[in-house]
Amino acid sequence: MASPRKEDTLRRILYELQLMEGTANVLQQRMQILTNAQTELRVSQQSLNDLKDVKQDTPILIPVGGAAFIHAKTAPLDKVIVGVGADVSIEMDYAKAVEDVNKRLEEVEKTLTAVDQQLGQVLAQMQSHQEAGNRLSAELQGEGAGVR
Repeated sequence: MASPRKEDTLRRILYELQLMEGTANVLQQRMQILTNAQTELRVSQQSLNDLKDVKQDTPILIPVGGAAFIHAKTAPLDKVIVGVGADVSIEMDYAKAVEDVNKRLEEVEKTLTAVDQQLGQVLAQMQSHQEAGNRLSAELQGEGAGVR
């Protein structure tokens, strides 16, 4: 007869695996959000850097989405409008805007690294639980086969 204690342990392991799966999914979603933010901030960083030496009234193309562009001319770059969250944007001096974008990029990259480490730990725990569950399941099947 299969040991009730082993069966309880197997149930607990399987339950914990389900919880860890949910945690891993949440962490992967968070990483995707952070990766998207990182990409946007890098584009902002590069655009600000590329535009700093462009003279006023220089013709440029502005992407408006869907591989469509509009013609425009540059304005003075002494002021930059920067999104600060919750659909709120503020006007900043160019240097302050560059500093803000760089700082936010650094924060996103630190958070991305931390979330990646957390995900690695959860996946390692899942692997360990999976192996323990497989061993326990094999033991229980062996005990059940011996009864017949």
